Amino acid sequence: MKQVGVVKWSAKIFIALLCVTKCFNEVQGQYGQNAGAWQFSFEEGATELLLTISQLTQYVNVTIFDVDLSTGNDFHFEVNSDNPKWVHVEKRIERAEFAGNPASWQGEVPVLTRHFGFTHLYVTLHPSNGDAVERSPRDVTLTVARKERLDEKIFSYTASVLLLLMFLNLGGVLNLERLKAIVLRPVTVSIGFCTSYILMPALALALGYLFLPKQKELQLALFFTALSPSGGLANICCLFLKGNVNLSIATTTINSLMSLAMFPLWIVILTHTMFRHTELAVPFADLAIGAVALICAIGLGMLLRFLLPKTTNLIFRFLKPFCACLSLALIGMTIGINAFAFKLLTIWIFLATVFLPIIGYTLAFGISKLLRCSATDALTISIETSVLNMTVPIVLLQRTFDEVRADMSLIVPITAALLSLIMMLVIYAIRRFFGWNKNVDDEAFESKVELVDNVSSEFKDSSPVTTIKVAHLNTLN
Repeated sequence: MKQVGVVKWSAKIFIALLCVTKCFNEVQGQYGQNAGAWQFSFEEGATELLLTISQLTQYVNVTIFDVDLSTGNDFHFEVNSDNPKWVHVEKRIERAEFAGNPASWQGEVPVLTRHFGFTHLYVTLHPSNGDAVERSPRDVTLTVARKERLDEKIFSYTASVLLLLMFLNLGGVLNLERLKAIVLRPVTVSIGFCTSYILMPALALALGYLFLPKQKELQLALFFTALSPSGGLANICCLFLKGNVNLSIATTTINSLMSLAMFPLWIVILTHTMFRHTELAVPFADLAIGAVALICAIGLGMLLRFLLPKTTNLIFRFLKPFCACLSLALIGMTIGINAFAFKLLTIWIFLATVFLPIIGYTLAFGISKLLRCSATDALTISIETSVLNMTVPIVLLQRTFDEVRADMSLIVPITAALLSLIMMLVIYAIRRFFGWNKNVDDEAFESKVELVDNVSSEFKDSSPVTTIKVAHLNTLN
């Protein structure tokens, strides 16, 4: 009985294959039936073509040759594109336009590029008697790249300046005693390092495998996004959420320096496991310059604090609105410059990029609490872990892939970074609504204490009345 069942299933599969073959033949005729084994080529035998996005029509040279006119059949050729919405091609070559024996035709084909990416060009033969259409035995890959724009270069330099201004301001309000305690007992910084360079990359690999299984470029983009240090936006989020800003800046600085070692280590692991056929490059120069610039900006802010103590009051007064404006400017510029990438956003990319910061934040907070960190430090570590950077992964993608593949994968770091900031806004709104957004650890970052210290230093030699007022303020705080 089992053998009879196997025979029946084999017969059904064979019949199904015959039906599929018949349907395919009805759509695509037998090659070489109407005009012999004809061939075509682009740009003197090129197998790949490179064009740029343009509103103007571009032209490519096409040659159709080895056409057999002795069959007597009437037909015409058409040049087609796999994706007409991205690349529109409209060219019809009649039989009468061919000459020679064997016959050939050479001319320009108009191409209108609408979107960057990859597609294929191919030629079809259409018989006039209503027979099935023949398709060329091979296709030509067409790569459509974006034009290099000046505003993108301006954006990269402007973004760097704005980030340095953030660190300059944050360096001016660092609590050196608190920072010294963090350095001498680097437990919290070590937790932040592990969650950033072990937890997040592993999570990104898992999410990429789950939601983007067949898109290696996007998987790598998600991994680069998780591996990159958070940057100045995490410090600003920590400031608004009443976290430990000293710990946040220390973690950002250490992670930026350690990226010079962790990036090569992870890339060696990946090139021997998941991405064996991909050449992954480490931008040591960019990472080193970024880390040095960060340290210099913070150091300059601290130096200005000692040389110009009166500026501390001004920095405290305008720190939040100034940094908020800088952050909004960065986000707006990023969205405006890279708006083209959002055309490639899919539900799977959205799910992968939205779960990365959410799960990262939750796991980092839970691990910090399990290791007996304070609520403020746990909040700070989770912010440093889940606020994602988009600048470093974009640089990594541009170094790893060609221009078009890099542009097609930019959607991942941009979306992930924006969603992580949206998550911070949601957390901030919830904390404000329930009255939780308060300083739990007064020593973490309390501007009143710093301001009173500044006032005390300014008026320690002043009149007795002023001294009494300052003493009263110190008592209240």
